[in-house]
Amino acid sequence: MKKVLFILLCLLGFSVCKAWAQQEGNLRFTYRFTFQKDTNDVNSKTEESFVLDVFQDHSSFMSLNKIINDKYLDSLTKSIEQAGGVDNITSITIRRPGGAASESVIYKFPEGRIRFQNKIRGALYEYKEEMPTDWNILDSATTYSGYNCQLATMQYGGRSWTAWFTMDIPVSNGPYKFMGLPGLIVKMQDTRNECVYELTEVSPNAQGNERIPKVEEVTKNEMKKMISNANNRSITAALNSPGGGAITSVVARDKDGREISMEELQQRRQAAQRKNNNRIEIE
Repeated sequence: MKKVLFILLCLLGFSVCKAWAQQEGNLRFTYRFTFQKDTNDVNSKTEESFVLDVFQDHSSFMSLNKIINDKYLDSLTKSIEQAGGVDNITSITIRRPGGAASESVIYKFPEGRIRFQNKIRGALYEYKEEMPTDWNILDSATTYSGYNCQLATMQYGGRSWTAWFTMDIPVSNGPYKFMGLPGLIVKMQDTRNECVYELTEVSPNAQGNERIPKVEEVTKNEMKKMISNANNRSITAALNSPGGGAITSVVARDKDGREISMEELQQRRQAAQRKNNNRIEIE
């Protein structure tokens, strides 16, 4: 009986969601993501804002900083083209106006299918996945951020997840890869309290690019290996890779302006990676 009720709620949610989206137009939901980077250090938590743009037939979930940085790089590229190419540029300053950002983009479709795209060493790849829909909707109800919410749980990626969703916003979607509930997920966290998504803003207009890039498809395991190899790649190897032949010397400096060797820079990078040992999906 409980399973039948869940299916009915989802069907109701999908139909109401479509009507609501058509009435409101494309939508944007902003989430604050709190993540513990080091599993051995509870004080290693960082925050990053992500946006869920909901269109008529799909949605996209990505870092807000990535959007800001991509717009800046597009503007920079146009400026170089207008100047007649990089050969006519005597000096250039590259900055990241949005700060550090996750490079992945998750495209989600109402039937539960996703396309996970990630940039690895300058190239875009993607894998496809069918997300589980076996939510366990509980009787618990509460008010969160002014919304009437109901509790649901799910096992995914080696973590136990708890979601507070609201039918006040009948959009069957949420942060990261999650969707399939009869309302928008307002807050979601794992039982270890290492990953927490919280809705912070609702906008009537999605501002992202609705077009989905066509990129090379790989398996999920292949992408994991590619990311691991890219992270373990030495700085020297990266500089000596094809396309880097124009670089004859590199001077590295720390935040205080002190010159450091490539060996020390590599050691610092490896130490930082050891402290960044957590993943959203641990299985």
